[in-house]
Amino acid sequence: MRLEAPCKEIDFRTKDVFGEHFQLSDFVGRRVVLSFFRDAACPFCNYRIYELTQQYDKWKNSGLEIVTVFSDTSEQVRKHVAKRPRPFTMISDAKLNLYDHYGVEQSATALFKALIFRLPEIIKGLAKGGRPTNNPHIKIVPADFLIDIDGRISEVWYGKNTADHIPMERLEKFASAEEIMSRREMEDELQRLRNENEQLRSPD
Repeated sequence: MRLEAPCKEIDFRTKDVFGEHFQLSDFVGRRVVLSFFRDAACPFCNYRIYELTQQYDKWKNSGLEIVTVFSDTSEQVRKHVAKRPRPFTMISDAKLNLYDHYGVEQSATALFKALIFRLPEIIKGLAKGGRPTNNPHIKIVPADFLIDIDGRISEVWYGKNTADHIPMERLEKFASAEEIMSRREMEDELQRLRNENEQLRSPD
């Protein structure tokens, strides 16, 4: 069943593809993009991973973390995705336990739509090293969850086809939210100080 935002994150504990312990709730206090992919060799997924890799350093400096989940074994993720350095967390979930908890769907129609209408992404993904495999979860439709600093999911994105992730522009806005909030807080503090100064200047 799909999640509806806003809602509490579904916490989980596991190991990443390198065997390091991971718990989602450890990121409370930072914004998190939890992104569910198809298999590790998927051309669509490889191009999206490339995009996330290019933006990660800037977003991390804004207080954003990225957690990626693949419907594949850790070995396959290391072989296809982590063959190049990836600065974010990568998790294997070949049994789809996390996919089920977060309501990630499978659809043959969504796969057909991607093959017909998202050919440019296929080509770009192939250029980044993606290659179709015989993964049994080929019909998985990507999904993204934006988790705020308090551990609540503020936005959900269930793809319309097997190449459809939340737009990068939306992630850019989410990443800069903390910076925007800081500016607002600064402006509020400046206004408070102005009000105090005005009160001090006013005669009793």
